[in-house]
Formats: sequence, C-alpha cells, structure tokens
Amino acid sequence: SFDKSGKQMIRKPEGTEQLSFLFAGDFCPRGPIPEKLLAEGKGASILEPLQGVLRSADVSFIQFETPLTTADTPICKSGPNLKCCPESIEIMHSWGGDVALLANNHTGDFGPEPVVETIAILQQHGFQTVGAGKDLATAREPLIFTKCGFKIGVINVAENEFGGALRDQAGANSLSPFYNLGQIQELSPKVDTCVVVIHGGNETNPVPSPRVVNMCRAFVDAGADIVINIHTHCPQGIETWNGKPIVYSLGNFYFPNVWADTYDPKSFWYTGYMVRFQVDRKGAFSIEAIPIHFGLDATRVELLEGEEKKGFLEHLAKISEPLSDWDEIMRFHEAWAAGPSNYVAKLIATANWSLEDFDNPEKKKALMPLRNIFTCEAHCELVGTWLKLFEQDRLKQAAEFYPQLQTLREATFIKH
Repeated sequence: SFDKSGKQMIRKPEGTEQLSFLFAGDFCPRGPIPEKLLAEGKGASILEPLQGVLRSADVSFIQFETPLTTADTPICKSGPNLKCCPESIEIMHSWGGDVALLANNHTGDFGPEPVVETIAILQQHGFQTVGAGKDLATAREPLIFTKCGFKIGVINVAENEFGGALRDQAGANSLSPFYNLGQIQELSPKVDTCVVVIHGGNETNPVPSPRVVNMCRAFVDAGADIVINIHTHCPQGIETWNGKPIVYSLGNFYFPNVWADTYDPKSFWYTGYMVRFQVDRKGAFSIEAIPIHFGLDATRVELLEGEEKKGFLEHLAKISEPLSDWDEIMRFHEAWAAGPSNYVAKLIATANWSLEDFDNPEKKKALMPLRNIFTCEAHCELVGTWLKLFEQDRLKQAAEFYPQLQTLREATFIKH
C-alpha cells in the first residue's frame, strides 16, 4: 500500500549515507508537436511541470526508446520504425538526468550506424548510456559509476524483438536470462547498488506474465537490489521480493500518440508513473510512485494531483495485488492469452504462408510478425499459453476471467 503522497517503506534505513534514484518510463519525443516546439526553441517546456521532481534526485534514469538520426534506412521488421531528430537532445537536457537506457525494440530501427550515432550524441551531451553498443560484447557491458560515494552498477536488457546487437554489428542488448543471471552474480559484490532494467512484457496488459515474474524474482535472488521493467505502455504493479523492490512496468513517460485521431483519457497510453527510491548501503529502503500524464497534444508532461493522483495510487495498489498470489498471476495470464487482446494467437490462427515464401524477398516483410512471435519472449510465451489452453479445452473457461482483467486497463480516474 502507498500513503497519500505515494510513498511506501520497504524497511528501516541503516546508517546516514543515502542516495535517491529516479526512474522514468518510455521516452520517445517524436511527432509534429515536439518537432514544432523544438523548432521554436521551446522543447524544454514539455517537461517544465516536472522540474521539481526531476531535479531532486541524486541519480536519474530514463528509457530512451528511439534512435537520434536523420538516416532513412529502416530495417525490415514488424511494427513501426521509430526515430527522432538529433535536436531532440534539447528535451533530454530539460530532463537533466544521468543515464539513458538503450536496450529496447526501437534503438536499432534504422540499422547499426544510427545506434552508434545515438550513443555518441547522448554521451557528447553528458549522458551516460547502457544497453546498446557497437557490437554484442559492448552492448552487454554493465554501466558502473560512482555518485555521492556510492558505486552503482546497471545491467540493461531487452527482449529479442528487432535491432539487437550481433557479434560484429551495433544494436541493443538482447535478453539472455541465464547469461544475465551470471552477470548479476558477478556485478553485485562489486557495487553498492545493483540495478537491472528489462524492456519487455505484453503491451497494454496491466498484469505481468508468469515468466516475467519468475525472471525478475530470480534476478533479485542472484543479487539485484532493484529490478525495473519497461515496455508495456501501461502501468503494472510493484512488489517486494526477499526485501528488494521489483517494478513490473512504469508505462509511458513521454510518447506522443501519433496513431490516434481522438483523445481517450481512459487509455493508459497517456498515464504512467515515475518511481523514486531512497537507497542506503544495503539497497532500497523506500519507494515512491509519482504518477504523470500527457494528453493527445503532447505539449506537456504533468504530475497528477488531488483526486487523480489518489485514483492512480488506488489503481497501482489494485494491479499489485495479484503479485502476492501465484494462482492469480496464472489466471490473469491465461485470460489475456484466451481473450481478444491476444493478437499473436490470431496471427497463428489465420496464418497463410508456404515454405516458398521464405525464398521470396518480396514476402520477407510480411513474414516478420511470424519471426517476432517465435523469437520475442513475451509473444512466444503468450502463443504457447494459448496453444496449451487449446490442447486442454480450456480457452473458453480462461476467457471468462477476461472482463476482470479488462477493468484494470482503463484509467477511469483521469478527468481531463
């Protein structure tokens, strides 16, 4: 539970040496509105309402989900190829934080050279980066730095969608759980605080899957002090596992919705949260949820206040409840797999391809959703659950729970 300010104590602090960490979710300042504001020299106005919070943290992290490039070299993939102009760095300066997290499914959207270009721009402007590199070995390297006498280590990984680094090609750091467990075990004793940030999960699903929960808990047991998930474009809950916090998704921080013609305040696309930890030498001892919102016009990111903040914190408590009950985690996951939101199952059920298609270059783009189903962990888990439910004649039974899941997908407390 959270108090009225959004705070929750994990344990009593030890000693007087303390540090505050602030994490922000998906950030992609693309679209006509931020471009117009940047052209007018007003890019900093987007985050102006958050300055009090942003400047109060000792260390800040942001999920930087775009290459900074003018290159017109989109890779062949399913889903959109995203990019932002290099001038978007102005908005990063108004964010004013420390670490850009680059392990995600859009860093490599325009090929390896823009990945290197993006890292260079960010570092030239004073931001540290982690989760991408000029090759796989570099992309896998943890970020280790010292702040206020604390030695901090960060591992950043993304599920295996598109744009991942290869042995000899730049890209994002792809998730490899067994390898990552070894990394955490090696890094943890060398630092005061070991942070793991994962980009993955089922988009718009408010409850994490069994695989994600098990993986995050295993990362804690391997030595991670804080585990953060980002990617779902909606908030997910928080739990404390063996004394360490796991945040299952922060939702969007700033991600203009260029696909929408009308504004739906109930959509969690526009409402997410930042999270602030107070840390001592033994890890995080308190956590604060800081709800935020931006509208369809995407001119400003604002803090939720009053009844809207209260409504968000109540919602966060509600979506955190299933995490204490494994049967509930499974029930929500199976409902998602059996319900109408499971688009990967629809792709399998309506698939129409032949072996000859794989030899036809003109069919390659059309086959990328198939590639993503079987190589992205979240998609593969979902279609696997759907097939098991089909085998067990339980699809209809599992789908009966979907309406309860659907109630957690609407931000009914947003009134503006």
